[in-house]
Amino acid sequence: MIRRVAAMSPVLALVALFCASLVLWKLPHESLAVHGPLPVVVIDPGHGGPDPGAIAGPTGPYEKNINLAIALTLSTFLQSNRIQTYLTRTTDQAVSPAPYHSTRDLHWRAALSRHWHAAIFVSIHTNAEPTAKALGPIVYYRAGSRSSYALAQQVASSLAPLAGRLVPPRPIRQLVLQETGVPAINVEVGFITHPLDQSRLVNSAYQIQLARAINQGITRYLALDPQEHHA
Repeated sequence: MIRRVAAMSPVLALVALFCASLVLWKLPHESLAVHGPLPVVVIDPGHGGPDPGAIAGPTGPYEKNINLAIALTLSTFLQSNRIQTYLTRTTDQAVSPAPYHSTRDLHWRAALSRHWHAAIFVSIHTNAEPTAKALGPIVYYRAGSRSSYALAQQVASSLAPLAGRLVPPRPIRQLVLQETGVPAINVEVGFITHPLDQSRLVNSAYQIQLARAINQGITRYLALDPQEHHA
């Protein structure tokens, strides 16, 4: 779920990034060990650890678990296409060190993307809204970035068959997307608050379908003219 948070002060942001540079090697990640230059896709499963994200009810399901399951499957699909992947988390944990702070966690995710020299950044989230009427995936892209919009178009087009319609990508000024410095999107895979979406999102077969569709959009984008791949 998209969570707009106030940005840290410049001093705190610098301190956070300095700390990140000291311990990045300790953080979990996954990559494809092959030789030669490959496009690097950083996959960011939203939330994690003390932050469950959106919750459908008192006992769940939790957004953080859905995000992670889809992200791990997406990584496998991309690697099968010889695309190098890194994940900001591979288990149920925060990305930044304790004590947890949502803004600092977002800074860390963006810092990891820069550290791994990402070609593109793909954040995976699950949506929520109070009326329980909205459903289906929505792709957000880094506002003001032509290449982010191009990436979002490809992913939205690939998700259209699952949604039953094409949902145009939407621009957003989201801290983690803005700080990556590369084409960046946030794929909201569905609404955990809608009964139909919720039943699908916790189904492993549907999670695989979502991951496959996102993979198709990413690979199509990377097949475009390399000149298109700029922030």
